Amino acid sequence: MKKRTMMILVIIIALIGAVFTVKSCKLIGTGKVGVQYSYRGGVKDETLSPGLNFINPFLKVKEFTVGNEQLILTKDKRDGSKKNESFKVATSDDASIAVSFQMSYRYSPEKVVDTYKKFKGMDGEDIVEQRVRTVLKSKVSEVTTDYSMMDIYSGNRSEINNKITEYLNGEFGEAYGIEVLDASIIDVHPDDKLKEAIDNRVTALQQKQQAEAEQEKIKVEAETKLIQAENEAAVAIEKAKGEAEANRVKSESITDELIRMTEAEARKKHGWVTVQGADAVVTDNK
Repeated sequence: MKKRTMMILVIIIALIGAVFTVKSCKLIGTGKVGVQYSYRGGVKDETLSPGLNFINPFLKVKEFTVGNEQLILTKDKRDGSKKNESFKVATSDDASIAVSFQMSYRYSPEKVVDTYKKFKGMDGEDIVEQRVRTVLKSKVSEVTTDYSMMDIYSGNRSEINNKITEYLNGEFGEAYGIEVLDASIIDVHPDDKLKEAIDNRVTALQQKQQAEAEQEKIKVEAETKLIQAENEAAVAIEKAKGEAEANRVKSESITDELIRMTEAEARKKHGWVTVQGADAVVTDNK
């Protein structure tokens, strides 16, 4: 009887040991860390690393993602959302336009303990679902209000996305211990009325650009004609100067001696003649 009792006791102890062993083992997923806590002792400062960890069986563990995760809010479920989760953002010209959005993020490993203490009882996924999502739309709008509807619809969206990433990284890092790696407006979904307004603006912009191009063309043509006229005038002036200089040289070369010599040559050849001035008018006096 005693032997049987001892066997039962050994089995019970073994079972208790097995239970404690199982409860002492905690497997932390890849890209995550575990925060240890108990209702009496509070939160431990040391986190559990990915893999199998042996812990106090009386401690509980909450996991936080320190690897890259994505939050996707799109209009079409094929893009990642389970339903239409696109949302509207405000613009500098008082428009409101629906966008699809995605954010890559992770919890900062050195901040997860403080984050858990701040949001008691919530793990990383809880914080994103219950806290981050509720403020995300307004935070994005705080950036887009610096840009017009056309900037967001067809402008340099990379600049806007860089601003959103920088802003959310600062806001979420301080509030939730989240590092935002990339935040992007990946698509824009204007309704029919807004689409019509955008099309009208695009048409007006194209007409403006066309008119400016025509004005520039006319301006260039006018400047070209002016340059041609100035060149022709300059050529004419230089030609006139050349002719005037030639006449001056010619006039200065006709001296009294040259006139007398010309008369002498004419008399010798034609008889009596009179040479009058620079134009050498010959008068026959026979």
